[in-house]
Amino acid sequence: MQPDTHRTAQGAARIQALTDTAAELFLERGYEGVSIDELIGRVGGSRRNVYGRFGGKQGLFIEVVTRLCDEQAQPLRNLDIGVGGIGPALTMFGERVLEIVLQPRTLALHRLMIAEGQRFPDLSQAILRSGHEAGTAILGEWLRGRPGLRHGLSPEIFAEQFVLLLTAGPQLRALTGHNAPLSPADRAHHVRVAVSTFLHGALPGDNTQDA
Repeated sequence: MQPDTHRTAQGAARIQALTDTAAELFLERGYEGVSIDELIGRVGGSRRNVYGRFGGKQGLFIEVVTRLCDEQAQPLRNLDIGVGGIGPALTMFGERVLEIVLQPRTLALHRLMIAEGQRFPDLSQAILRSGHEAGTAILGEWLRGRPGLRHGLSPEIFAEQFVLLLTAGPQLRALTGHNAPLSPADRAHHVRVAVSTFLHGALPGDNTQDA
């Protein structure tokens, strides 16, 4: 390996270590709770290198959160709802989405969005797009080809209502630390109830779909 290549590889590894460490600390402490000097102390390098690469702490934060958003969206991008009936498909979709939403890293990213939304509104919107809006868009596209939906509302509205019904309660309770993490059995039960409520509603009537 040539010396320049070796230095380049070392530099890339140090940048990777820096962004990995910064991601963990920003998620744990927020923007104000992390300093460039602490990061350098942990992974090496110099302030000159950090400022040359990122322009400072704000640039590092933007890069880290952008990467975290991409990581959050990837499992949703890979989600295949399938071609089966609407009840089983919503159940499968709901179980996967709820699993993603309640992961500690996803919850930490959501807390970061709330805490730093005014300081970094574009990043706050990016977090929202990579999570809630990504799941809604995927489900809305799938619902677009499903027969039997009520007229007057778009598939996107149906999708958003289902995602909110599915995630709002468990996510809020997890974010505020009001209860222990849901077990797989509890998550499955919550999904079944959400699917049944979404398909049948709260009042008895002409229920033609089965969850």
